[in-house]
Amino acid sequence: MFSSPLLLGAIAIEGYAVLAVELLAIRQLTPYVGNATDTVAIVIAAVLLPLALGYESGGRASLAPGDEAGVRRQLTRNLLIAALILSFGLSHPFLAAFFAILDSLGLTHRLIQAAVHASLFLVYPVYLLGQTIPLVAYCSTSASLPRSTGLMLFLSTFGSFLGSVVSTLVFMTFFGVHITVALTLGLLVVLAALIGWQMEGHNRLVLTTSALDLYIVAINSPAAVRAYGIVSNNLYSEVRIVADPAEDSRLLVINNSPSSKVAAHPEHRFAYLKFIEKEVLRRLDTGRPHRILVIGAGGFTIGLEDRFHAYTYVDIDPALREVSEKHFLRQPLSPNKTFVPESARAFLRRNTQTYDVVVLDAFTNRISLPPDLITREAFAAVRQAVAPDGQVIMNIITSPSFADRFSRSIDATVRSVFPFVSRQVLLETRTGSVASVLYVAGRSEGQPHDIYTDDQNRSFLDY
Repeated sequence: MFSSPLLLGAIAIEGYAVLAVELLAIRQLTPYVGNATDTVAIVIAAVLLPLALGYESGGRASLAPGDEAGVRRQLTRNLLIAALILSFGLSHPFLAAFFAILDSLGLTHRLIQAAVHASLFLVYPVYLLGQTIPLVAYCSTSASLPRSTGLMLFLSTFGSFLGSVVSTLVFMTFFGVHITVALTLGLLVVLAALIGWQMEGHNRLVLTTSALDLYIVAINSPAAVRAYGIVSNNLYSEVRIVADPAEDSRLLVINNSPSSKVAAHPEHRFAYLKFIEKEVLRRLDTGRPHRILVIGAGGFTIGLEDRFHAYTYVDIDPALREVSEKHFLRQPLSPNKTFVPESARAFLRRNTQTYDVVVLDAFTNRISLPPDLITREAFAAVRQAVAPDGQVIMNIITSPSFADRFSRSIDATVRSVFPFVSRQVLLETRTGSVASVLYVAGRSEGQPHDIYTDDQNRSFLDY
């Protein structure tokens, strides 16, 4: 049906690469523009439309049916150019520099940044990869068009299936995002070398592909990643450790957002952590161990020195405990602390016990807010996890003066579930127009209350 099995294999590899690139782009952009639906939609659009245009363009190539040499030349060129451009758009050193340049130019809106990145580094490479199927079709030796078309679509879709599953559940999970980038782009380069091997000038092709492969491996190597302080980079988060020798402290940065801090002097810790320890944890009755749930584990600093009460930390990143103990805390968690690596909503949905204190600490990154945790339904699930006499503390980076729509909306959402809530603004954390704001509430279910009016005012009885 086809003159070369290798060309058929190229279709499957193209399908794998396109899906892997799409997922890698979403993951690599998360620390800079977040992973909300709108930014993900930009990435998906920057893949689907160029892919469609590539299909159409490849079908109009100036090639004669059966011109395998011409097909090989075009495929080799496409694969090498695509791998080179993608190496800029998916590798951490270039991403860090690129977004620093956008910030310096005043292009700070996350949707604009996502659109610029996708336009420069995704559109053209995917367009080139999209030409693979129609180009290979020129080498079909079968008179049965439906059969050859069905085979090519099967291989492309099967490759896409492998790209979505293997790149995330295997490579990102066990080897890291940077290694996944190197493997995906390296696969394109190796494929280009194999396809172009029979062409004239293959010695030059070997040198070109070897140099490109070495470059891709170098900029995505563990050493290159460690140079930025990155200690973990899996499909869930990018984790960096930033040390400050002046105050003898370490900062845990998750997806470009300061998440936790440990310091030799207690006053150098985060203000909200000091507030929670002083106003909540130290006021707990020591007659029995209390159950404390922390959603958004960070660096496990909430209750770090407490060896009495029982703590349960929930976070979606399963590597967080090992990373924190080894690189951030530099000590193991005490036996009274349990880590549950799971989505917060999934944990709350199956949770059957109540907690004396629930700390919701997942809203410290305004770029990458977890959309599934800022809804009324999510807060209702949190309320169900609070014991009747317990309390919930939510740390939210927002405007203290309700200066933007988000601050007003999140406040109204919280109060729709916890109507009797106190709001503590930690002004010392203020940066620009936002600061750390703590919401403290109980379950507040069934508590009697009235609305005082001029006609009916019983305040003198209630007071």
